[in-house]
Amino acid sequence: MTDRDLSSAKPLLHALAQQQIEQLTRTPASNLGVGVDIELIADINITNDTFVERNFTAREQEYCRARPNVHASFAGKWCAKEAVIKAVSSLNPGWERVWVRGSAAPLVDIEICSGRSGAPEVVLHGEAKDAAEKAGVKSIKVSISHIDDFAIATAVSQ
Repeated sequence: MTDRDLSSAKPLLHALAQQQIEQLTRTPASNLGVGVDIELIADINITNDTFVERNFTAREQEYCRARPNVHASFAGKWCAKEAVIKAVSSLNPGWERVWVRGSAAPLVDIEICSGRSGAPEVVLHGEAKDAAEKAGVKSIKVSISHIDDFAIATAVSQ
């Protein structure tokens, strides 16, 4: 894939994911918040120690560094954290804003762990936990995938 192909693929994939989210949230029987994030794996700068420490817990760092594709693992967890923010924010969109620190806030308070089955689990700490409680979130499920140059995650909150 060329750089031009990569730069045009990301917005297209994100638009398709947004369409799926809109369909899910229009279902009258559901009280769901849904979030998705897709990133070029190369855009996640895991060589920057400050970035890694601000955004990933020690447990996440240990997990990612033990994986066959370290960079893709970090990118997948990053996407999951971003998707969680969107899922929490979209659960009750008419409510006041729950994320108060802005887009440059560290994401270390959103931890993506592995459950007993191997599936990712969301554990919230500190301000992220407070934001989810303020939004009325009872649970969050997340799915992560990566292939070639991209990582993607989807999160659903109830």
